[in-house]
Amino acid sequence: MDTPIVAVITGSNRGIGRAICAALVQQFSGPLVLYAASRTGTSLDLTGLSIAPAVKIYPARLSLTDQGSIAALSSRVRKEHNHCDILINNAGLYYFQKDITTAQRQETLDVNYRGTLNVCQAFLPIMRKNGRIVNVSSQSGQLKYFGPHLQTRFIKPDLSLTELDSLVSEYSRTADEQTPTAAGWPPLAYFTSKAALNAATRILARENPHLLINCCCPGWVGTSLGAQAGQPPKSIGKCWICFLADVSLTGSLEDGAKIPLRLAVGDIGQTSGRYWANDSVASTDNGEIQNF
Repeated sequence: MDTPIVAVITGSNRGIGRAICAALVQQFSGPLVLYAASRTGTSLDLTGLSIAPAVKIYPARLSLTDQGSIAALSSRVRKEHNHCDILINNAGLYYFQKDITTAQRQETLDVNYRGTLNVCQAFLPIMRKNGRIVNVSSQSGQLKYFGPHLQTRFIKPDLSLTELDSLVSEYSRTADEQTPTAAGWPPLAYFTSKAALNAATRILARENPHLLINCCCPGWVGTSLGAQAGQPPKSIGKCWICFLADVSLTGSLEDGAKIPLRLAVGDIGQTSGRYWANDSVASTDNGEIQNF
């Protein structure tokens, strides 16, 4: 029997994560094992889709703020298949407001940056050569929203994870003192969490040249997260995944899955450590390399 492609997708129970899972399992006719991870660990409902018999989908519980659950999932994949080929870190958190509590700010950083980084580090030892890690980020993490002195520090060529964590801690201190914007930081914690994730992606790519590790903005679609910022500008109407859930969303979830899927299974050459997006969050294209 052929060795299966093993994929892990976080935040898979809804929104873009669910759309990524649905598209991925339909692209493979050969052996594919998909671990669909979410906080609840419930089975992924893809009723109505045509899925090949050689494609197996397993639910998995994962909380990005629980290191034990991260280690357990990595250990499970190692035990059952001894390798991973595709890791898509889609799970994330967004409080679309400036005046969030200290606990909410900490949670934002712990989920979007530290938790995602912890998942990467847990799976790195079992990623096969030329395996791919995709970190779903946001245009909000682009450095144009940061002061010039912070931009320089974030894109330092030999930036280490220790230095990056110090940068994030510095942001937290200014937020505690209610002076983040005066110090050059953007007003929302979400921006810093995604900039840190982008920087971590570059570091991991530099340290693991045998893998393709990239980050991306999927665009603005009508998920519960994206809708906090208003009505998403992408195509309006029900997509096929929305019909399955019996909900109407503005912006196609299929569109939101395009760029992550390209980075996970498409032809991107040997490009690693880059940020991919469309020129506009309203675009439905497949993404291109952009500035951090």
